[in-house]
Amino acid sequence: MSFSHPLPVLIVGAGPSGLALALSLVQHGVQVRIIDRDQQFHIGQRGAGIQPRTLEAWNLLGVLPDILSKSMGLLPMRFYKLPGGVEPAKTIDLITPEDPTPDTPYIHAQLLGQAKTEQILREHLAKYGCHVERGTELLSLEQNGSHVVAHLVKRSGDEEANESVVSRWLVGTDGARGTVRKQLGLTFLGESLSGKFVFGEIVVKNLSRDCSHNWGSFESGMWDILHDPYQAYSLSTPNVRMVNKFSEGRVFVAGDAAHVHSPVGGQGMNSSVQDSLNLGWKLALVERGLAPESLLDTYTEERLPVIAHMLKQTTNLFKTTRNAMANGEDASKAWARPRDLKMLGVNYRWSSIVLDERHPREASEKDMQLLDAYGADTSGGLHAGDRAPDAPGLAVVEEGNVSTETTSLFRIFDSAHHTVLIFSSDGSQIAAVLKATKKLPPRLIRTVVIYPRDSSPSLAVSGADVVCVDRDGYGHSGYGASPDGTTVSIVRPDGIVGALVSGEAGLEAYFRNVFLG
Repeated sequence: MSFSHPLPVLIVGAGPSGLALALSLVQHGVQVRIIDRDQQFHIGQRGAGIQPRTLEAWNLLGVLPDILSKSMGLLPMRFYKLPGGVEPAKTIDLITPEDPTPDTPYIHAQLLGQAKTEQILREHLAKYGCHVERGTELLSLEQNGSHVVAHLVKRSGDEEANESVVSRWLVGTDGARGTVRKQLGLTFLGESLSGKFVFGEIVVKNLSRDCSHNWGSFESGMWDILHDPYQAYSLSTPNVRMVNKFSEGRVFVAGDAAHVHSPVGGQGMNSSVQDSLNLGWKLALVERGLAPESLLDTYTEERLPVIAHMLKQTTNLFKTTRNAMANGEDASKAWARPRDLKMLGVNYRWSSIVLDERHPREASEKDMQLLDAYGADTSGGLHAGDRAPDAPGLAVVEEGNVSTETTSLFRIFDSAHHTVLIFSSDGSQIAAVLKATKKLPPRLIRTVVIYPRDSSPSLAVSGADVVCVDRDGYGHSGYGASPDGTTVSIVRPDGIVGALVSGEAGLEAYFRNVFLG
């Protein structure tokens, strides 16, 4: 145990939330130790639904190609007539099919068992020399103003060894029954819903793979869905609970350690990953001495309203599904899922660190309660605090010439940089914004100049990381930028629009809330 050279960050729990956080931190150059009490890696298909917003998170973390190569699309659900269970009764889509759009290339959920998702994340972490320590359990912790002391027990077979670790920060992603939240004394208020969920993994031969298959009904009990043998099995009571805050001092909670709910709707793993993406870049900047510790307060400020809305939505959905099935209502009504579950409308418009010169507002307690944290109203266009849209068809400018090569914003964004998008054809305005970015900490900002599509091909810009022409106009339309003016959009490392401003003054004002002096 070393107080003079503490570990930067200790992460307790190696599920998707902990692994995503670890990956975000190491991509920022922050040393991480991640432990898990289980001696074996998780097995099973729980948490299989990956919503479009989480696909975007995986893109930011650089793991999306591996996720897509191993996952499959969300299938229609086929119901069977009983008794017998052989003749199909109906096949329905859980969510109305949509076509991808230029601003939303990932519009459909994907299915990939959590065990495989975790394996992919571990493989990417290993590239940074970070490996999960299995069989290592947190027993207790204490903290003061400068560090956290974690008391661990390491198990290997029948052998045990105790260890105390000093870290500057500790994050609990150790699940609903985990130790970290209990050690902090955070409240976990909520309710237990009536009924139980049985999750089992079974082998069934000769089923078509073009849909998922559903047997049974709420009236008949469990006998018509029992199957033997099974590969994995669990029984749980759906709980709806959340913490009153996501941190205490130098210790944080994320994922199931901070909130639990009914699995209906497929929001759990997705919300957990988005917790980690929100916390990761902030914790990295503070740990590196580049941002004030007050930045970490915005983790609770931004995520708490989102999770509260999510719990309400999934609880209502659970009750609607249960009641409709119990009353013998049509399956399409019982299993219909709203578009909000894709999580594309999750936003932080109320956040104290977002800056919107286009839609200025006074944040207040009353305003926050009126905000829809899950379904951003897009009638007024893009706001600061919204998800950053994609824009394909950006023709890259090299040495003053527009090349045939094109890129997209989603190929530029990543979890380790703020991306400053400068929509303008005014050379002096572009130069002023680029000059302002040079005052910021190096290697943390990526600058992208985006000219309107009718701009001259003989363009020269000094100091930008990427220069392109908005050949198809998707960038300007998606970000509400006029081809005749200047719009600066600052996209955070978690894929959120941090600022919508008109020039260097707005850029400097935004970053004053992010970086130290």
